[in-house]
Amino acid sequence: MSTNVESWSDVASLGAIYPFPGIEWLLVLAGVAIWVIWHVWQIRSENSEYDAAVRHYKDVGMDKALDHRGRHDAMLD
Repeated sequence: MSTNVESWSDVASLGAIYPFPGIEWLLVLAGVAIWVIWHVWQIRSENSEYDAAVRHYKDVGMDKALDHRGRHDAMLD
């Protein structure tokens, strides 16, 4: 892979030597959008799991919901 640079003596006059210069802002926007979407998905997923556990504990009672090790095996079915 070549940069097509003949001489490195005048580096200040060179432009960007990496591919796709000028789209950094687009990559930042895409990264931020993916990050926000992931957080929204993660929050919804955790809330769904939490709500299922609360429903389970209300249905069977706290003493029957957890075994002696604190696991909720009935939720795994």
